[in-house]
Amino acid sequence: MSALSNKIKSDLVKLSKSDKHLQSIIKRLESGNANLADVDDFAQATGTVLKKVFEKSITESPKAFTDEQLIAEMLGDIFGDNYELINSVAENIQKQLDKAAGIGIKPQRADFPSERIENLAKVTAQKNLTDKTALSEFIASVENINGSIFTDYVKTNADFRSKAGLKVYVIRSDHSKCCAWCSKLAGKYVYPDVPKDVWRRHKRCTCEITYVNEKAGTYDKISYSDVQNGKEIETRKQVTRLTPEQARAKEKEVLKRLDKRGGSGIMKENSSMAKFIPADTIENAKEYTLKFADKVNVKNVKNLNSLNTVNETLTDLTAKYPVDKLQDINCSSTLKKANAQANGGGLDISTKYLNEPPAMVTDWKTRNEQFAKLIPEYQAAISSGKYSAAQVRELKRKLAQMEEGMKYTRWSMSSTFSGTNAVKATVAHEYGHIIADQYFGQINRGLYCKNYGDPRSVKIKSMVDDAFRKAKQTGDIYNISQYASTNSHEFFAECFCAHYHGEEFPDYIEQMLKEALTK
Repeated sequence: MSALSNKIKSDLVKLSKSDKHLQSIIKRLESGNANLADVDDFAQATGTVLKKVFEKSITESPKAFTDEQLIAEMLGDIFGDNYELINSVAENIQKQLDKAAGIGIKPQRADFPSERIENLAKVTAQKNLTDKTALSEFIASVENINGSIFTDYVKTNADFRSKAGLKVYVIRSDHSKCCAWCSKLAGKYVYPDVPKDVWRRHKRCTCEITYVNEKAGTYDKISYSDVQNGKEIETRKQVTRLTPEQARAKEKEVLKRLDKRGGSGIMKENSSMAKFIPADTIENAKEYTLKFADKVNVKNVKNLNSLNTVNETLTDLTAKYPVDKLQDINCSSTLKKANAQANGGGLDISTKYLNEPPAMVTDWKTRNEQFAKLIPEYQAAISSGKYSAAQVRELKRKLAQMEEGMKYTRWSMSSTFSGTNAVKATVAHEYGHIIADQYFGQINRGLYCKNYGDPRSVKIKSMVDDAFRKAKQTGDIYNISQYASTNSHEFFAECFCAHYHGEEFPDYIEQMLKEALTK
């Protein structure tokens, strides 16, 4: 990677994190209530930020944009990040929409726009970007290529779903009265019988394009803005297209680079959505669960969404933090005091919990408000002289519990979620126990840890214990969870779950996790 690429990517991450519009879109995408319109907003917003970064870079180093090969490598590198990011986000949202609509079709990716990038590099190298017109054309091309990543995703999936048997309608609306040309394209079309220009857009086009899946009964809204201008469309026609084999090879090349780099840094990504397809029956879900354990018992599970969430979470976790295959995964009614439990050999989840995951998050604020009202009453009772010594000791014990409990931000990681998101957090917490038991023998010593007692496992266990004590001494434990304060076992599992969900910790906990999660 060139120094110029590094500089542009660094500036891109910084500006992305400070851009309020982009960050508001990211929050929508992470809320669990986003749609494809939000993905389009994301693609357009990242394009706008990218435009600003390039404008700054060109102003600072205009000579760097005169070498065709350097420009091509730089653009390929940067657009490679955005290609992976936009597609991952689109796939995630698509799967959420499909799940709600009862559709089990895997999202598809369009070809990486390598030909457009190569052509832009060639044209750019022949121009003087200090000229305002040349700079404007280059910036417009950058925005359009970034926007086309999602546009191509939409077209590819509309085509694929139509061929898969869904009746797909493409709807183009010029409700804002964009122009006469757009007005002629406005209408509802049965895919693939659509006008050849239905996807085309001129500069500052404000039309809205949507598609409808017959099975869904509703439509996923896709809005575009300024995806393609006329000049670039004509230029694109002149570029030789890659064969399907060449396109796949190019995509693999790009994705291989991405894996080494670890993503764009613009937002945290969840790779599980691209790999997991929800089962359509409990039995099929059970067959999938057998990937993770020799024996699986799900006979009393009725909630397919919950079981799919278990499998989806385990798919993602095992890819990131490999463990030996479990002996059993059991969904039973025998658990009384916990929603789940695990060690290096197995995972047990309450059937009741899976069938009826929490409808709401734990209302920690209300609980603390209740404690705030009770504390003065307990204090008054203790000092009243009306109670025996034994009763006073019990009152003081409960008072201390309430005062201590009010210092925590939450009971547990899973208590901050509802529905299948709570199930996901619960599985992640229990997977922390599996890792701890298999990686350094925290629970069952050498029963499941192959290297128990060696210097490394001893070191990691010591780091976990030390981090637990320090977190309680410094008060950092209050920002993790009250459940984490129970013992070092739950501390590690809660830290792992929070880490999996993207939370950050003080350096000593981050270092502990880094060491512990290296197998």
